[in-house]
Amino acid sequence: MGRSIEQPSIELVARHIGDPVNRLRFLKAVAPPPTRGGRSGPWRAFFHYLLLAIVPLMLVAAFLVVRAAARAPAPEAWKPPAGLSRSVVSPALPEVWMVEKGSSEEVFSNGLHIDTRFAVSNHARSYLALPLNGPAGGRAVRRSVPAGIVFHTTESLQIPFEAQRNRALKRIGESLLQYVGRRCAYHYLIDRFGRVFRVVAEQDAANHAGYSVWVDDHWRYLNLNESFLGVSFEARTEEGQSDARLSPAQVRSAAMLTELLRGRYRIPVTNCVTHLQVSVNPDNMCVGYHTDWASGFPFEQVGLPDNYSLALPSVVAFGFVCDPAVREAAGPRLLRAIELAETAFEQRAAAAGMRLPAYRKTAQREYRTLLAYVKKAQHETRDASDGDSGQGDRLPGGP
Repeated sequence: MGRSIEQPSIELVARHIGDPVNRLRFLKAVAPPPTRGGRSGPWRAFFHYLLLAIVPLMLVAAFLVVRAAARAPAPEAWKPPAGLSRSVVSPALPEVWMVEKGSSEEVFSNGLHIDTRFAVSNHARSYLALPLNGPAGGRAVRRSVPAGIVFHTTESLQIPFEAQRNRALKRIGESLLQYVGRRCAYHYLIDRFGRVFRVVAEQDAANHAGYSVWVDDHWRYLNLNESFLGVSFEARTEEGQSDARLSPAQVRSAAMLTELLRGRYRIPVTNCVTHLQVSVNPDNMCVGYHTDWASGFPFEQVGLPDNYSLALPSVVAFGFVCDPAVREAAGPRLLRAIELAETAFEQRAAAAGMRLPAYRKTAQREYRTLLAYVKKAQHETRDASDGDSGQGDRLPGGP
């Protein structure tokens, strides 16, 4: 006797049931009903054919659900707010070690020599790193390890860099070192001959950037005296300059010093920035209270990506504005970064469903609240030398 017409359909469905137990259950369920005298009971036959029709539909529905789940995107990873995400690829952290340490000089494996004759001490570094996207009541983390580097110029007297002026160049350089040492102004100074001098010990804070602003992919920093190292060049910055105006020796030394500091403290390249990029005036909420290295810093020659391309975090995150003086001082690369930051801030306001003036007022209010919080915490721990404790301080506005 030939197979019934529905048998191929049953076998087709059964072949797509991977689990043997479930396959057996299916076959039992759709097996032909028992007959009496060669005729099936009418109700049994009705349920048999109903089941035969429903089961394939159930299998097709299950298949579609599984395929949709497989194609569904994974939960979106955390990302910084619009305008603050970094697209640069960070090169591998260099490995640099000390080769020799003398009474007045340190020598490192990459060729760097650091003169320590003028080194001074200041209070120990201690600062709060504020979470970037943490909710109100999120935890700030107290740290003592530098998070970045700010590059400066001394804006000091510059005479022609010529062999016949060698004595005057040395005299001016040493006077400058004594001056910045009294003020604990930087951690390092690179003079016009390319010599690297330690000014303030690395474990201490230096008075180089005040309550400036920087934001990386995870943290906000509102006190760069404490959180960033200060490296200054014996040089001046002219408005809108496009070249570095440094001696080749200064550029080579800066590259070696940056390698050392990045490797020692695991500093990301996006946290190696110039003074104008971080400088703000909290009184009028304008960027560029200081304008050294407004343009012309040789990022690529120092082994870094062009960080002038990064949107200014003070504008994006806190609604600071750029007055005409800053735009005039900035070169074309930094002007593009300012425009990028302003566009990103406008997008954030639109995403929040707020008019730009109201959103700016809200962002600036947040900055002032956080700044007061940071200043209070800094005052309370000025003489402390705590390391990275991993213990968080609750941000203002939380429960």
